Amino acid sequence: MSSKNPSTLMNQIERDLLAEKPLDMLLRKLILLGGNAGSPELRDWASMELRGYEKSAELPSYRRVAAPLQIDGAVPGGIIRHQTIGSMDIPDFARDDINEVVPLRVGVREIHSMVDQHQKDHLVKLQPPGAADLVTYMNGTQQMNGRITDLYWSVSTIALEGVLDQIRTRLAELIAELRSGTPQGQALPTPAQAANAVNLVINGKGNRVRIAQATGGGVATTSPEEVRSGFWTKARIVGAGIVGLATIMAAVIAVMQYPF
Repeated sequence: MSSKNPSTLMNQIERDLLAEKPLDMLLRKLILLGGNAGSPELRDWASMELRGYEKSAELPSYRRVAAPLQIDGAVPGGIIRHQTIGSMDIPDFARDDINEVVPLRVGVREIHSMVDQHQKDHLVKLQPPGAADLVTYMNGTQQMNGRITDLYWSVSTIALEGVLDQIRTRLAELIAELRSGTPQGQALPTPAQAANAVNLVINGKGNRVRIAQATGGGVATTSPEEVRSGFWTKARIVGAGIVGLATIMAAVIAVMQYPF
């Protein structure tokens, strides 16, 4: 089965998902699928998961993990390691960016490497952006009782594995949405169908699409809103017909009873 055949790419991704193939390989195939389907949304999401999210890019919620802020340093009487501090210990101008929530912007391969390299201690030290300058400022203002040498998040490898699992699950949901939104016999989803799938699964927006067989062998695509709208439209038509018939009958009876 050749990955160059666009009609087989979804089949390959489905098969590889069930076989627990490496996540980076699955995402590269999704890039190819997005290219064949003419979907920048599919390509962009898979590319950002592989290469990492730039600071200007909106970060999906599943890439934000909870982790304590910790410091290493020297205090009167000794050395401290892995001392947990609160976000209120951080200068107020930096609290929006540095708190107990880690924005995980690196690519999936780097996340995998972090997990593999810390199998024994199960903790990864991640430095916040601008940590060195912030440490210099905090030492200069003597906000701590001593001298800070390092400021970092202590992130559990379990949390990192959870992010990788979330990405794999989102990929499975994307393929499921593409399948359900692509009519039988159509090799690839349309760009609109692919964009709707990404908006629904990744961004939590859009509507789940249902494919139904239309009269004459065609295919009708409906969303839940359209189904509800159709029901109420039919109800209004039937109700109007009943009211109209009752009005006509009343007029006929009135004429019959009128003394000429």
